[in-house]
Formats: sequence, C-alpha cells, structure tokens
Amino acid sequence: MILLCNDTYGSLITRRFPIAVGLLGLCLAPVPAWAFQCPVPTFEYTPGNAVITDPDEEVVAEADTVVSEDGVVTLNGNTSITYQNRILNAEDAQYNPVTGEVSINGALSFEADGIRMQSNNAVIDMDDNVFATDDSTYEFDINGNRATGSASHMERNDVGHFTLDGATYSSCPPGDKSWFIRAKKLRLYPDEGIGTAENLSLIFKGVPILAVPRFSFPISEKRKTGFLAPILARGGSTGFELHMPWYWNIRHDLDATFVPRFTTERGTQLQTELRYLNRQGIWTFEHEYMNDRALDGKKRTFSQVRHEGSFGSYWTSEINASRVSDGDYFTDLGDSLQLASITHLDRRADISYKRGNFSALARLQSYQTVDDTITDDEAGSDDGTISVDERPYQRLPQFTAKWETPKDELGVRASTEAELVYFDRTDSVTGSRFDIRPRLSLPFSGDSWFVTPAASYRYSFYSLNNSDPDVSSRQSRALGTFSLDGGLFFDRATDDKGSVQTLEPRLFYLRVPYANQNDIPLFDSSELDFSISQLFRENRFSGADRVADANQLSVAVTSRFLDGETGGEMLRGSIGQVLYFDDRRVSLEGDSIDTGTSSDLVGELSAQLPKQWSARGQMQWNPDNNSTVRGSVLFSYRPDDERILNIAHRTVNTGSSAETEQLDFSLLWPIANSWRIASRWNYSLDADRSLESLLGVEYDSCCWAFRFAARRYIADDGEDHETKLYLQLVLKGLAPLGQSYGALLENAILGYRDEYE
Repeated sequence: MILLCNDTYGSLITRRFPIAVGLLGLCLAPVPAWAFQCPVPTFEYTPGNAVITDPDEEVVAEADTVVSEDGVVTLNGNTSITYQNRILNAEDAQYNPVTGEVSINGALSFEADGIRMQSNNAVIDMDDNVFATDDSTYEFDINGNRATGSASHMERNDVGHFTLDGATYSSCPPGDKSWFIRAKKLRLYPDEGIGTAENLSLIFKGVPILAVPRFSFPISEKRKTGFLAPILARGGSTGFELHMPWYWNIRHDLDATFVPRFTTERGTQLQTELRYLNRQGIWTFEHEYMNDRALDGKKRTFSQVRHEGSFGSYWTSEINASRVSDGDYFTDLGDSLQLASITHLDRRADISYKRGNFSALARLQSYQTVDDTITDDEAGSDDGTISVDERPYQRLPQFTAKWETPKDELGVRASTEAELVYFDRTDSVTGSRFDIRPRLSLPFSGDSWFVTPAASYRYSFYSLNNSDPDVSSRQSRALGTFSLDGGLFFDRATDDKGSVQTLEPRLFYLRVPYANQNDIPLFDSSELDFSISQLFRENRFSGADRVADANQLSVAVTSRFLDGETGGEMLRGSIGQVLYFDDRRVSLEGDSIDTGTSSDLVGELSAQLPKQWSARGQMQWNPDNNSTVRGSVLFSYRPDDERILNIAHRTVNTGSSAETEQLDFSLLWPIANSWRIASRWNYSLDADRSLESLLGVEYDSCCWAFRFAARRYIADDGEDHETKLYLQLVLKGLAPLGQSYGALLENAILGYRDEYE
C-alpha cells in the first residue's frame, strides 16, 4: 500500500507544498497569528545559506589537548570545530585535514544554517557536508519549513539526501510530542521535493490514529499525486459524511481530483475536478454524480466548466457554465453555505478587449432555472407559485463597447457606450436591441467647490418577435439628458491638534424628457434600490429598457470629522432627498404615475467610536407616513483579530415579499487560555422565529487545535430547520482534518478570517 500527499487547493501554478507527513497525504498549513504562541526556539532557520563555498576558509579546531600524528589531528576535552558556517562540539574527536572527515565517539552537537543535531557517535565530512550519526535528535529547515524529531541512525549523502532509521518527525517545537510521525525508515529528497516513509504510524496525544506500510509526501512546492486530507461531516439531509479526496498530478499543466463522498442517508457521490493550464489560461471542469438512495436510486448530477485567461496584450476570456439535474439538488446535496439559495445557474462566455480608453465585450449568456417556484405563468395563481415570469432572458449574443477621453485636469470629457444584444426566452417576447449613449461633460473645480455640467443622448432600437398583434415589432426611443452637479467644501478646526470638521453640501439637477415606453418589453431592466448614491444617478432603472423621465433636484449634505493626529475619518454622515418638479410617468409595468413632490429621505452614517467600537448605518425614511422603508445599523467591537462582536438590526418595509425585520448577533471571543467561542444568532422579528443559530468552540495549543460547531438554520422550503455539525482537528504542520470550520465562520461572523484554510 502506497499513500501519497498533495494539496490541490489554489492556483495550478502557485499552489504551495511544504514538508509534511500525515493522514492520507496531509500537508503543511500556516499557523494563524492569533493562535496560542509557542516558545520561540533559539535555533534560527536561514535556508539557502547552509554552506559557505569558500575553499580557502580555514578550519578552526580547539580542544583541551591537540595531538597531530600521521596527518590525523586528535582533539581531547571540550572539542570545538568551526568551518564554513558550521559548528561541531564534542568531548573528543579525530580530524583528517586531507579528507576533511571528523570522527566522534560519544556525545556531540552540530549546528549550521538550516540544521541542528544532538547525537551520539558520528562521522562528518566537513568539505562535502556529508555525515552519518547514531542516536540523534534533530531540527531541520527544509525548503523553508521546520522539521523536528529523532532517529536511531541518520545519514546525509553528498547530494543532500537524508536517510533516517527508527525515526520520528513533527513540525512541533522540540520537546512537544502532541503529535508526531514514527517510521521505520524515512528518506528526504529536498532537491526533488519528495519524502518517503516505511512502516509509518501517526501518533496524536500518545494514541496511534494511522498506520500504513509505505507513505510518500512532498517537501517542496512541487505538486504530487496522492490522497488529500479526508473530511468528516454531518448534514440534515445526507446524514454522516466521509470525503476521501485523491489528487492526480497528470503532468505539469494538467491535474485532477477525485472525491468519493460517502453519506449514510443517500449513498455515495463521486465528485471530480479536472484542471488544465494552456496559453489561454486555466480551465476547470467539475462533475458530480450520484444514484440517490433516498429517491429510489434517482440519477442526480451537477456539471460545471470555468475558464479565465488572456491572449495577446489586450484580450481576456472568461467562461462559467453549469448544469444541474433537478431543482432540489443543491438543497439536498449542496455542501457549501450558499448553494441552497441558488435560483438560476449562470452559463456565460466572455471575450473582452481593453486598450487605453477603449474597451469592448462579446458575450453569450443563458441560464438554467433551478427554483421550482419560478414559472413562466404570467397570470395569478393559487398554488403559491410566482405570478409573473421571473426567468431571466438569454443574451445570444451581446456586444458592448465603451470609449472615453483621458481624464485631464481641464477640458471637455467625452464618452460613448454602445450595445447590441439579442434576447431570447421560450414562450416570451424576444428580439434584438441596439443602444448607444454618447456623453459630454465639462468639469470645473477649485479648492473648495466643483461644478460639472453634462449632456448625453440615448438612442435605442428594438426589433421584436412574438409581440402582441397591436404592438409594432419595431420600437425606437431617443432621449436627451442634461445634468448639473455641483458642491462646496467647508471646513473648520475643532481642536489645537489639527482635527477638522467638514461640511459638504451638494446639488444635482437632472432633466430627462418623458417618452412613452410601455410597448418596449422588459428584457433586463429593474428599479434600483433608493440610496445616497442613487441621488446622483441619471436613471433610476438598471438596463436600457426604461429611461426614467426626470425634472428634479437632488439635495444632499455630508459632514466628516477628521482626526488631526492620524488623518483618519472618525465620523461621516450624509443625508439627502430628491425634489420633483414634474410627475414621474415612466414605470416598469402599466401606466402608474408618481405624483409626489419629494422622495423619501435617505441617510448614511459611519463612525469610529472610543475603545475600538465602530458603527455604520443607513436609512430610507418616508416622511408622508413617518415610517422606515429600509434601514440597517451595525455596531462592531474589534480590539484585535481574536475578539469580534457584531450587533446588527435590519428592516425592509417595501410592501413586497422581501419585507422583513431582523436582529443579527455574532461573536468571536477567548474564554480561557487556548479556548475561544464563536457564535451567531439571526432572528426574524416579524416572523418571530430564529433564522440561523450557530455555536462553535475552539481549542488551540502550541501544536494542535480542535474546532467544533453546530449550525441550525431555515431549510430551503422556508419552514423547517436543518441542523449541521462541523468537526475539525488541526495538527499544525498538517492540513486540517474534517469539514471547513473556517469557511463556516467567515460567512457567519463579519471580520473573521481563517488562516488554517
């Protein structure tokens, strides 16, 4: 039986493979900065400078007595030999200046850059850096990584290969035996980046947890075929899971990973990933297959192809296309946190060109709708399905181009955006759209003011299929837009340390004439959420199918408090509103007219509070009925990376299905030496139920860590809760064993970063 080791996560050409030995190919992982601090050893590792190649450097030998006879120097008592950045200490030694060989009977210590040993009996060739020792303890630096352990016999040959008999290995500090490898024979080949072990056992806390007859592992950044760290997990729909990844380094530009996923509830799934690197970039092909035991052996699959690359100096390419066998696949079998909420799978291929101030894009894009509640039913329904067709249109193809003048300090700035796209969707209005928008602006500015008048012209032409009989298949729209943006900057000193408060009023006037657009289909337009940034946009709709009529003035003011000592922004607040001089007649559907004379009030606030607290919030307020339309506030306490507290409140009161009010608490906190807890609670006030609750606990020592979490969350049907357990054992220097605890917390706790992954 041969077990090999590798790390298949990360770039095909930049992945790292430090020295490691462990369960089914475990590889070295970095130690987080927050983790329990180990005692720093006095031995300093400086790889790459182990030998000073100066043949004229003298050997310095010292002892209580020195006797030279027949060309051999005998040193007795307190012997020390120094040569080419290496130091040998022993009680007695014999040195042959002709061969450069030193023989020691008894205890000795040997130290050089990248190596340190305590041994009994040794023969050391000082010229060629070759040695053989008996009982030894060692500290090595191999390709930048620490290895410690012992051996009953150890040799290093003239090409730098190590052979250790009766050996132990660990990446822990010397003397820490929390975990280690024991092998009958261990061989290290630093130049090839490979190590091998015979009759290997992995010991954790004195308990053997793995025993194999032969084992191979990488000791450099080179990729290597072999098993990866297994994953243990538990899911509500899958039961207990065991993932057994196997990596195949096919050649320098091609590799593959095969992951049998054993589940107690649904059977076995095979996950496959193939990666190929060519002149155009990286290609990734993924496929998952299962005969689902819970569904009487139903065949269930997921496939995906991804590509990112470039060719030439100005061209880039990107492909992302996927397909799933059924709408419940991600809910039942998805093993990441976001998969269950997927409603559409994107299928997109892009070719982009950018040179100077000109850019262009060619795109093919379609979707697979995987949410069964999304139908093509345009009429009302009593079965709970959505009553309008929410399937996105396919773009087959889409071409866009953009050009703009350089942003000089003075002078007119010109730009042009153009698009040609064909929209397709079954049982729907389809057709092509040509849209072009040239724009001119003339910015003026001084130290405390700016004014930017701008004018643009937008022309759109549609050629439609399957339109209503009373609607022309040829539609066009031509509209001019004028805007005037201006602002002032006032500031005043708030103390004698140079702190400043600013006052920044801003006005934005927008004029767009009305055009009836009811006969133009909605291919990709929707109404944007109202916010501070929306005050200064020229269209309240996304896409090109609707251009909003406007005769309005946006009024906003921002104030900032800047610290005089650090220059940091301690407080920033903004508030604004739109004043309407005409009714808004353009809408997404129907002939509704907005007759209000002013918009909702919108505001944003961000503050750095004392004692490492910070706050930020935003609000949309309806003054007519004194109600909050949208609002959120977040308080964060983050004195360091190990202590995080977030308290958030969010409300949406738009009268739509997205209406909600929620509280969200998350915490990361040490509770004792080497222990810390992580938690999150997301609660819906309007539904009076918990949406997600999570509790995790971590133990972190100098050499290993244990992490456990339980997560309970609303399942995809929106009614039932599902519980999932996460268990991970980290032997520092080896890849983590178990499910991705770090990825779970990164999604649950704002500010959390896992350095084990």
